[in-house]
Amino acid sequence: MALTMGKAGGGRAAPRWLGPLFLLVGLGLIAGAGIAVWLELAFRERAVETDGRIVEMIREITRDRDGGSSTNWTPVFAYRLPDGREVRVTASFSSSPPCCKVGDAVRVRYDPADPTRGRMTGFLSSWLLPTILGGMGSVFTLLGLVLPRMLRGSATLAAAGGAFGDAEGPPGSAILEVPLVGLRRAGDACILQARWTDPRSGAQRLFESPPIPFDPVPQMRHMDHIRVAFDPSLPDGPYRMDLSFLRDPRGGEDATMMAGPPRRG
Repeated sequence: MALTMGKAGGGRAAPRWLGPLFLLVGLGLIAGAGIAVWLELAFRERAVETDGRIVEMIREITRDRDGGSSTNWTPVFAYRLPDGREVRVTASFSSSPPCCKVGDAVRVRYDPADPTRGRMTGFLSSWLLPTILGGMGSVFTLLGLVLPRMLRGSATLAAAGGAFGDAEGPPGSAILEVPLVGLRRAGDACILQARWTDPRSGAQRLFESPPIPFDPVPQMRHMDHIRVAFDPSLPDGPYRMDLSFLRDPRGGEDATMMAGPPRRG
């Protein structure tokens, strides 16, 4: 039984740029969070604190495509300057449920150089934006680091899953993960051995790969099972072992080792 050389079937290759794109977006968001923190700290250095009060709660209704709606509330606060002037400012955040109600006393920070630039003290005004940017940036950065490995794994699984596409298994066969039990030499070639135990009868069946013209062990260090297509109801029926994960170290335009022709058990 000879090995068939050819391309592994199965899924489309995942775009290689996806991981770097996620990483770039994540780092950009984290940088944005850092800038937001720096701006907040710089504002606090020059700001003056005073007492203020909530004078209005602006109601905003947002409707979605499904006909549902959500309501957010934006506070408007007022404070007096040392010269007696009153300044009214609409907060830069909204919340649901409302964070406060009309008449509530609040602390306010404002820029003496531009008294109309006032902010309520507290987490929502000071740290909501950096937290959102930092959280999203961390998620995107993590995806950017992990996604390439996940995509490589998916591509490998897709290739393995389609390995029997161009060379289908025997009629009525199922593809099962069978434990590897050994390797035997046949001249200069190697033959993989796997043994399956019928869970109903306890009968065992030995499967052997086609002769492999190189040592496959370096490519199988973390493998303990191999995919075999066979009909479990036929103890001596034909089977096909999936070798699509192997790459011929001798090279060539396409050195993927495909499943060989069906072999009688």
